[in-house]
Amino acid sequence: MRFRLRLMGPVGLTSALGQDVTPRSRKARGMLALLGTAPGLRMARARLQDLLWSQSPPAQGSASLRQTLHDLRHALDAALIGGDGWAGLDPAAVTVDLRPAPGLAGQPAEFAEGLEIDDPEFEDWLRDMRLALEDRAPARQLPLLIVGEPQGDSAQARMLAKFLLQEAAARAAPLIPARATQMAEAGEGLLVESWCLGQPDDRVLVMMVLRDFASGTQLWAQHYPLSSALHDLRRASGALAMTMIHTARQAGQGGWMLYPLPDLFSFSRSRLLAADRHLQQAEGAVPGALRAFLRYTLIIERQGADPRALLEEAEAHCRRAFEAAPGDPIVLAICSLMRSWRGEVAGALDLARLACRLSPGHDMAHLALSQALNDAGRDSDALTTILRADAGPMAVLGQASWQMRRAVAQLRLGRLAEAEAAAATALAYAP
Repeated sequence: MRFRLRLMGPVGLTSALGQDVTPRSRKARGMLALLGTAPGLRMARARLQDLLWSQSPPAQGSASLRQTLHDLRHALDAALIGGDGWAGLDPAAVTVDLRPAPGLAGQPAEFAEGLEIDDPEFEDWLRDMRLALEDRAPARQLPLLIVGEPQGDSAQARMLAKFLLQEAAARAAPLIPARATQMAEAGEGLLVESWCLGQPDDRVLVMMVLRDFASGTQLWAQHYPLSSALHDLRRASGALAMTMIHTARQAGQGGWMLYPLPDLFSFSRSRLLAADRHLQQAEGAVPGALRAFLRYTLIIERQGADPRALLEEAEAHCRRAFEAAPGDPIVLAICSLMRSWRGEVAGALDLARLACRLSPGHDMAHLALSQALNDAGRDSDALTTILRADAGPMAVLGQASWQMRRAVAQLRLGRLAEAEAAAATALAYAP
């Protein structure tokens, strides 16, 4: 079994199946950090004792060292090796990940983040290691999605445009990924500009322009006629979010870490596995949840040799994503879908409803809620729910999934002609 030891950010150890096997003991995590950065992944036992138990009597420090190595062996099994006076990690069984990575908010992740061991020798080693790693090439920052203040002579028109822009940016940023902001900070990304004009019939004409922030080059422009009707605003917001995602992909190819969304919403085993390899390089809750979602797709499409193992991996990704971002609607929705697959109807409903409360109209949240409502026998509510969620960026990218969800709800209601039409549309998107 091959393990992955992640040291940028909190110390984390995962198995080949994606299960989190990180030891709870701080000293054990500290030992992982020591061994993971040692030459050849091995260190003298005396040195380990000096760094972790420098203030303990020698006999007590030696006993503590043996106990911690025992705890590590429980997690690593044969991947923890040793010899005469030394202990180490088997390089053939453990991959050490020291790649610079952004944290959840886009800031550079710190080496062994949050690891506090009350030993002056270890504290000195940790400080020196962090300084040494800071001298490397800086972590790649998330691109910015800068939403400028709408321009126009009507306060009502400006407010409507601002509502549209902020909601679209909130939907697009987690899927690029980018850091949405209203401040023109230094960095790369997209600048969203808008001009709005009030119309005699209380409608608003909004002109949107997307520019490359670094160069000022115009990448896209489009005008939208808007009304204050919530349905119209959500459709326009979904369309604009989709445009932001596509424009970011066009502008950032080769430079930004972009999520492989077209592959993620495909039904091709090779493309799904390629998306998984790509997402494995990303840190944070959303990419972890998306890795669970693609395993969910592999399971329901019967494209995995071992569905049980895929389910365990998906649930491990969901668990870590939920622990990192329990208020993210994408994370909650995917966790809800996994509960539905397990037949845990009440849990699936709770998670999907929370996602919808946190982000009303969110396409993935409504997909999960529709599934859970069908499972609960509330077929009419399930259809109403999915019909509200066909304009968001994830629904546009994953038309086949959203259309099939609609078809299932219609089929259970006996609306066979409508169900057949929705299924035919799904087939057209995913032949």
